[in-house]
Amino acid sequence: MLDLEKIDGLMVKLAGIDTVPLTRLIIEGKENVSEFLLAEKLELGINQVRNMLYRLQKYNLVTSMRKKDKKKGWYIYYWTFNTIHANSLLVTIKDEELTALEKRLKREEESDYYTCSKKCMRLNFINAMDNDFKCPICEGIVKQVDNSKIIKQLRKEIEELRATEVDPEIISEVTSIQVEA
Repeated sequence: MLDLEKIDGLMVKLAGIDTVPLTRLIIEGKENVSEFLLAEKLELGINQVRNMLYRLQKYNLVTSMRKKDKKKGWYIYYWTFNTIHANSLLVTIKDEELTALEKRLKREEESDYYTCSKKCMRLNFINAMDNDFKCPICEGIVKQVDNSKIIKQLRKEIEELRATEVDPEIISEVTSIQVEA
């Protein structure tokens, strides 16, 4: 099952916001959508559409096949959205984001941070000590910062990300693909 909002977010993150309408058109077209039809519907030049398609292809989000036009003699590419790989990427990105947030939370909980009154930069204890508790930019005195709000925000983000449902069908599709490979 395809969650279009999640797919849109994935497109923005990986290939740029301009690929969202293109992706939607390919998904609506089901399989083997002509690049010329895509360009026409998007009211863009064929080279602009190809550029977007290549950005999607870089992440294996679309696949293509080519056929020779019998009248004109040139090749036309037909594009299909790779739903299984997109879902796999969604799962992978969620896991990576969760890992990064958990690492940051651990650093925030285990370290003391310091900053000057101008908040030029944030230093951990060792860096603050190495700089004699002076800001390396403005040379003002650095004081310990209360990072409890940051910790609270990180915990909230982790909780929200963990609560994000991942369709069990997606996980089984991804797992079966990995087992076959």
